[in-house]
Amino acid sequence: MNKVIFIFGPTASGKTGFAQELANHIPIEIINMDSAQMYTAGAIGTAKPDWQNSPIKQHMFDIIDQPMRMTAHAYVHQVRTLVQEIIARGATPVIVGGTGFYLKSLLFPQQSVTGTSQTSREPDTRSSLELWHELHAIDPVRAAEIHPHDRYRIVRALEIWHTTGCKPSLYKPAYAPPFTYTLVHVYKQKSALHAAIDERIDQMLAAGWVQEARELIGTPWQDFVTQKGFIGYTELIAYVQGALSLEDARMRIAWQTKQYAKRQETFWRMLRKDITMADSMQAQHILEFDLTNIGYDLYIKQLLSDRVTL
Repeated sequence: MNKVIFIFGPTASGKTGFAQELANHIPIEIINMDSAQMYTAGAIGTAKPDWQNSPIKQHMFDIIDQPMRMTAHAYVHQVRTLVQEIIARGATPVIVGGTGFYLKSLLFPQQSVTGTSQTSREPDTRSSLELWHELHAIDPVRAAEIHPHDRYRIVRALEIWHTTGCKPSLYKPAYAPPFTYTLVHVYKQKSALHAAIDERIDQMLAAGWVQEARELIGTPWQDFVTQKGFIGYTELIAYVQGALSLEDARMRIAWQTKQYAKRQETFWRMLRKDITMADSMQAQHILEFDLTNIGYDLYIKQLLSDRVTL
């Protein structure tokens, strides 16, 4: 059965490795669900897999070669098309990544807003806090639901207001997944995850992350990676420019990455609750796999067993 499989989890939890092992058991094609990995800039710092040389067919990597934003609406549209094409080829679509907003947008589609563009070529240069205060003045209900530093959702809410003249709090997403699916959450215990994050950062630095950051200086990408919150680039650019030591930059990157992983896990708990409340039957097809000390095989057997029950 070609039911869609989601593999979601915090950074460095083993999502990519799990998907690659799954390919040894069933024919799959991978769809990227990591927003930073869609851009041609920043292969090392975004931990982008070597998708071009992989024996597994993979999609949605390196699809944006200019500093422009991919909206959830555009992402959902492309993924729905890809899912249909992959199933038609007799393979299972496996959507892998840690961008929770894209995952929720697939399962809880936002109401369409006539006139909003799929990409924004001219990002607002104001700070996230300034944008949040603008939103708060327009719609305090929606503003209260969004963290003042959650730039993407703030911008999305302002787009709704400026395009339709309606308060964004009126546009509530509803649970309406476009396909049947199993949702896999992979994770590691905190100490193991933090160790994996530290190891990954060291590997990326050894692979040339500093040079990658240096090459962004003076290009439109420099401001973009900061606005998008690509972890590490601001710190490494500061190091290149003499404002930070490499050790200080590394420590800040490690702290930010661990905080990001914590937010991903908080998002997961909220999403699981939302799905359970919307569809208690679907909750039976949410699987949680602790990859701290256990290999993939046992979990893959459980996943493949779940696929035939829906």
